[in-house]
Amino acid sequence: MVYHSSFVDEEGIRKACGCPLLALKSHIKGPAPASEQDRTDIVDEAITFFRANVFFRNFELKSSADKLLIYLTFYINVALKRLEGCRTLAEGTKGIINLGLEKVSVPGEPGFPFPGLFTPPQSQEESELFRNYLKQIREETSGRLLSVAYRPNGTPNKWWLAFAKRKFMNIIIP
Repeated sequence: MVYHSSFVDEEGIRKACGCPLLALKSHIKGPAPASEQDRTDIVDEAITFFRANVFFRNFELKSSADKLLIYLTFYINVALKRLEGCRTLAEGTKGIINLGLEKVSVPGEPGFPFPGLFTPPQSQEESELFRNYLKQIREETSGRLLSVAYRPNGTPNKWWLAFAKRKFMNIIIP
């Protein structure tokens, strides 16, 4: 059974492209509201559930936060693919930084991995808000992923990097 997000209460949460802009425990500047450091956020859930959720070909949505969980699971899969050949934490950090510098696509643009999952932006402002949120959440996910994909001594954690070979929802990663 697929793991779903615990963020089902959407009252008072701002949305863009049909996706809630959930709070993050982040020092990275962006449109996401700040979360308390001792609370679990969507990035924690995505990393925790990744190794179980990556095996599923279908993902039934129970809340709109599940859309973000799907996007982050796919992003973690892409990031692990980039880290696959990196033998040290320094190489992995460089690979993740290069991934973070790539253009972030939003729904309705070519290159967006889930065209039917999110609604296209209604305005340029909504498009930029969602792009900036995705950029912020990707950077935060990348930083936290490095801490689990590599051991404290800087060597790769094979129990994480082995999942780079998996295809999430049958999507082939280039």
